[in-house]
Amino acid sequence: MPELPSAPLVGTVVHGAGRGTGLGFPTANLSPAPGTAVPPPAIYSGWLTRPATGGVHRATVSIGTNPTFGDSAEVHVEVHCHDTSDDLYGERVELWFVARLRDTEKFATVDELLAAAREDVRRSDALLAAAPAPATP
Repeated sequence: MPELPSAPLVGTVVHGAGRGTGLGFPTANLSPAPGTAVPPPAIYSGWLTRPATGGVHRATVSIGTNPTFGDSAEVHVEVHCHDTSDDLYGERVELWFVARLRDTEKFATVDELLAAAREDVRRSDALLAAAPAPATP
């Protein structure tokens, strides 16, 4: 299993397809900064930090092509913040990875995807409860 990056994934929050909000799992879609290493496709637990505001938020991160919907070959970085519904569009943020939860996978139905996403958030919360939050400048 690949190691987690020791440096944050830095990027700007951009508009995505809007699918997460419609499914009850709003996500911040990141456009990684040039030269920023993106971990391999998977579901991760981590922290989203907001250097401009000093905010630190618990997060579940999906990196992949959204195989359940099969509408793109492009790899997306999507972050579901557990504890904020702030509008992050245009904001530069950092992702600090704590754990790899599982591989991305294609689900037979959207309901199966949502059940897995709820379990991912539950597991992520448990891991983050024991993980120190990163300091923000």
